[in-house]
Amino acid sequence: MGPKPIGAWAISRERSGPTSVVPVPTDKRARQREGREQRLQAEAKSTKRRTLIRRGIIVVVAIVVVGSIWLLKGGSSSPSSSTTTSPGQSSSATSTTLSNSQAKADQAKADKVSVAAGCPASTKTTVNNLTWPTAPAMTIDKAKTYLATITTDLGPFVVTLNAASAPTTVNNFVFLAQKGYYHCVIFHRVIPGFMDQTGDPTGTGTGGPGYTITDENPPKASNPAQQYPLGSVAMANTGSANSGGSQFFIVAGSQGESLPNTYALFGQVTSGLSIVNTINAQGSTANNGVPPLVTHRILSITIATQ
Repeated sequence: MGPKPIGAWAISRERSGPTSVVPVPTDKRARQREGREQRLQAEAKSTKRRTLIRRGIIVVVAIVVVGSIWLLKGGSSSPSSSTTTSPGQSSSATSTTLSNSQAKADQAKADKVSVAAGCPASTKTTVNNLTWPTAPAMTIDKAKTYLATITTDLGPFVVTLNAASAPTTVNNFVFLAQKGYYHCVIFHRVIPGFMDQTGDPTGTGTGGPGYTITDENPPKASNPAQQYPLGSVAMANTGSANSGGSQFFIVAGSQGESLPNTYALFGQVTSGLSIVNTINAQGSTANNGVPPLVTHRILSITIATQ
């Protein structure tokens, strides 16, 4: 505890009895008292300022962490150039601030391509009501390498699927793709520097195929900042165990790379990462990325073996 001011000490002396002598400060003592009081006030202000700063940092960190976890839950459901590049040749997407007129022009262009591919004119239209009572039976060969060509209104990108390490998730994805489940499905949540999320035919982030699958989460990476490298394709979930269904996301920035290992990693973009980056750059930092500034769509997914 710091030194008592002269005034406080004088009051205590006065209460000790009628014979107590209360010293009368000289001019020098008065100046000393004034100096001490100023220092105490400065220290109090400094302490308060440090406390507020610490509280502000804690609040910001809490918002970032909670936001990151919620973003990939898929709501309440069961959650550049056009040249071809490999993940190693392309960095994460850079957020682009689009003017309203540019966003409208880009949206019109994307919609024109989508409608020509048989999609509804509006990105808010539910594109299918396909559901199944149970998860699909295992039909893939775990020893084979599966390639998914995901064609969007911007062009295609290729995902090499991890059948050996995530067979149930890959089998589910292949099943849904071959059933046409992802035809015309939008990227409903896109956050620049983080990820592109899709896979819900309702476009709301709350839809799914009617069943859920078992988690196949990856082991913890030795470098937490590289848990999900750029171009990783992983299942969204509600935050509960075994809650994945059809929604998935593609990591497009450092925020996504450092997610905790609670999302089944079932693929890696090995060609066309620039398409993923363009979608990401036209996302939104408002309202957890919903809706993006420009809403893009999956037109088709074809599966092949290598």
